[in-house]
Amino acid sequence: MLVYSYAECAGWCAKHGYPTRHVDGYVGGPEPYLHEPDFRFARFSIPDHAGRRVALAKNLIELLEEGADLLVQIGDWAVWPSGQHMPLFSRFREGCGDRRPLIEAPGQAVPAHDREDAISLLVLSILYLWNCHVLSSSGDHAIFLSHDQFGWVAVRGNRTLDRAKQLLETSSVLSAEEQETEPGVGADSR
Repeated sequence: MLVYSYAECAGWCAKHGYPTRHVDGYVGGPEPYLHEPDFRFARFSIPDHAGRRVALAKNLIELLEEGADLLVQIGDWAVWPSGQHMPLFSRFREGCGDRRPLIEAPGQAVPAHDREDAISLLVLSILYLWNCHVLSSSGDHAIFLSHDQFGWVAVRGNRTLDRAKQLLETSSVLSAEEQETEPGVGADSR
């Protein structure tokens, strides 16, 4: 696993066909910006129970192509400081050989053979209620978690959301109003 700066994340996104944006006045750098009509979305709620969150994180990663590399980009990690323990995250990244703080390097490029690292990052993000994008190197699949306890799965091209919706329904987290809609105005992931 490699740890990426904002610029490196934006470069990875460009290479794999994901648009990015930078919000004026926001401390962080560019972040993925997925929107209709290029992408179709299945929106879900993040459960309150920690065990259900962990199970959901594991299942979400399984929706992505098995042989694809992933970019896991974390954002808005300080919204709920009482619900996180930064030394746990820092030790995880140190174990991967990087000591930079999230503000300098919010991305993790995860090779296909290190899928467990992607699961671990998504588990921490969902437990801590951090914004988190997980993007597939195929350019066709993405996952987003929000600090506001919702998320979405996105696909484009000839991909369908059938498998994602089935998983989300089975997990009892699929949003009631979900009908392959855009997740908010302009797909604002904040």
